[in-house]
Amino acid sequence: MSGRRILTQHTRNQPSCEFDHTLTGECCEKKGEARRDGLLLCKSHARQLEAQEHIDLLRGIVSCLELCLSNLALRRDTNLVDILRARRAGATRELELAYQELRQAAM
Repeated sequence: MSGRRILTQHTRNQPSCEFDHTLTGECCEKKGEARRDGLLLCKSHARQLEAQEHIDLLRGIVSCLELCLSNLALRRDTNLVDILRARRAGATRELELAYQELRQAAM
């Protein structure tokens, strides 16, 4: 076999999703269409990874806001406390939506 023929056969095959294993222990057989973190992923796994990254970011934001609200020096400034509480509530709502998005992406 010539190297050219092997290359031609390889390029005819669509690259599959490089997600290691599904929760059931199987490899993903879907066509890889999106690059994320150096991996070629199917649309479903790319959406799941993006949703999980969004969740991680929002959890960090909520934690930081809660830490700020627990600071005794900040509690004296009621305007700042109100702003931080409103921001925390908004980030918490966004986090709930991100969890919904992750559940939908996993379907």
